[in-house]
Amino acid sequence: MANVEHPGFRIPDTSALVLALDAGGDFTEAPDPSQPASIWPARTPTPFPLAVSAATAQPLGESALLAINRVGLKVLTPHRYPAAGGNSPEWRLEIQPLATPAADFSTRSVAISWGDRGEARFLLYRHPIFETTPASSPSSSLIAATLKDARVLEPGLGENVYAVYPVEPGSWLVQYRLETSDRVETSYARLTPDGTILETLERAAFERLATPAPLVAAPDALRVAASALVGPLLIEARLPDGSRKTFVRGAAGDAAPAWAQVLDGDADGVAAIIASDDWRVSIATRESTGLTATASYPAAPIPGARARDAVCFGGVIVILWEEDIFPDVGASGILAFKASL
Repeated sequence: MANVEHPGFRIPDTSALVLALDAGGDFTEAPDPSQPASIWPARTPTPFPLAVSAATAQPLGESALLAINRVGLKVLTPHRYPAAGGNSPEWRLEIQPLATPAADFSTRSVAISWGDRGEARFLLYRHPIFETTPASSPSSSLIAATLKDARVLEPGLGENVYAVYPVEPGSWLVQYRLETSDRVETSYARLTPDGTILETLERAAFERLATPAPLVAAPDALRVAASALVGPLLIEARLPDGSRKTFVRGAAGDAAPAWAQVLDGDADGVAAIIASDDWRVSIATRESTGLTATASYPAAPIPGARARDAVCFGGVIVILWEEDIFPDVGASGILAFKASL
């Protein structure tokens, strides 16, 4: 029987799939992460709010939505195909574009993603320094998306949203920023997901509510995953209810930024993952004896690349990366490997 070429990019059995974005938002595969950077599509360093880059990903069931800054959304779906003759199954990552409000993405930058009642949410905002397109109204957009479609939520969270902290399923902290000819006005509020203001906040109260919690207050699975990594950590975690919270171990000023996800139910035994920006990865799994954690150290796709987000879905871990030349971004892409690697 002839070999069947399945759709998507093949995920190696014992290493990671490494993909880079071109200027149009399409992916190119690296034949080997150890190859020189010249194999990647040529990319001119660009200020991070304007760069075509892998910005954030939001799991939805066995798939995830990936936001490409300045481009739109893509659906990531892992597939496991049985192999003949007792060989290991073939894993592949299929990447498909999702129809998205193009004008909103092309004139705004991707800030953050989170989950809300079975859908993904993406905040798009206008950067006050680097934005080059004419001013738009509203200056921010809130995108709601499923694996089938995406839409702009109206009225969203109001005008001039600059940052959102979805710290609870029904309560989001929002920072507003209004620029006039002679000053910048900031304000703060706590809102429901439909945009109803629960309370306006003074800056001090907002900062207190958004301050990272100590790691001892984190879910058990996240604490176990963190135990496999040494040193101070500042962990931005996705929780099973769709919210996102930040936890810190050690002094926040000395902590390595890290991204995490706590999983609910049977996720191939995976209870939580953490990926630090310096390429340390921990996976907490559920065993008959309880939770255990193991650490791994994947190679950076190219010199100077930093991890900037991490998600787990369908038995696969995907880490978003970018070549950090602050305030610019050079190359960017994703790294994917089996959670059971």
